[in-house]
Amino acid sequence: MKAKQAVVCPNCGALSRPSWEFCARCTESLEGAAPAEGTAPPAEEGGPPVPSLPANAIALVAVVALGLLGVAAWRYASQAPPPAQPDPSLFTMATRPSELPAPPPPTGLGAADYEAGRRQMNSGDPAGAVARLSAAVAADPGNAEYRDVYAFALARSGDREGALAAHAEAARLDPHYQMQYARSLDAAGQGAEAAREYEAILARNPGATTVQEDLGRLLFRTGDYKEAASHLELAVQKRPDDPVLQQELAYSLDRAGNRAQAAAAYQQVLKQAPQAVLARALLADNLVEQGKQAEALAVLQEGLKATPAAPLLHREMGAVLERSGRPAEAAAAYRAYARLAPNAPDAKEIADRAARLGAPGGKP
Repeated sequence: MKAKQAVVCPNCGALSRPSWEFCARCTESLEGAAPAEGTAPPAEEGGPPVPSLPANAIALVAVVALGLLGVAAWRYASQAPPPAQPDPSLFTMATRPSELPAPPPPTGLGAADYEAGRRQMNSGDPAGAVARLSAAVAADPGNAEYRDVYAFALARSGDREGALAAHAEAARLDPHYQMQYARSLDAAGQGAEAAREYEAILARNPGATTVQEDLGRLLFRTGDYKEAASHLELAVQKRPDDPVLQQELAYSLDRAGNRAQAAAAYQQVLKQAPQAVLARALLADNLVEQGKQAEALAVLQEGLKATPAAPLLHREMGAVLERSGRPAEAAAAYRAYARLAPNAPDAKEIADRAARLGAPGGKP
């Protein structure tokens, strides 16, 4: 693909032709897709050039995403009991673009079937797409791009095993598609196999930030926090201003037992996104585990100034005050939690605890 005729898919980061309505890699809409970095947007007949993506857009999206984590925490506190350990799924994010470039557009054998199959898949006809893309693959068996798009068509038609096999063959033919194969393995629940594919990519390209992120998250989900942190730390070095990535790293470090490093990472999150309720609660818990109750209280008090209606912070405040031997103040914090999250399954339990702590000589 010529650089001056490339746009970047906002969903998966693959390069596509500007005339396409949907991405050939992930089949999502290309509406509003920005030109590939370092290139000018192509001139389209009958309209002005597509404007460039603002330089700070990615950072803004990250901050918004982190804010949504705070909203999720509030909703969770209102509807379900807070877990003993935060659910790692709270840290998941949409897939980031790969550093591996897309191959050039197809020409020659099977190109007509490929284009027709891609159009049918984008128009909601996966069965028709499978037929035409199968013909394209048969015409040019060594074409990795045909195999890759064929894999997506198979997945949309419900043939998951066939899709995985097609992704594997595309990766064998062209290493540019190995990351997509790794993601497909991960999505299919084959985490160990996916990790091996990611590690093979990193052996060739240690600086592939997105691969570090993907592998870090995979290890995070499997509970291998120490290894997850090692990969996420490398990714953070490339994007230190991404608070969502910082939070993933902080939690991994925390669960791996690296309390001081985790606290520093949480502080970076809050520096960039002061209203990140979940990160603040996790930092407070981290500080308590280090025996720093006074610092934990300061962190929570600062958060409550910014987000006074955040139930999670009141609940955490109550827990820290109780552990600090301040039962009356803990009771007030617990009452605030029960008032702000009346539908939480533990609201009555917390309210009862507040009543016991608030009584003369209060004990839990």
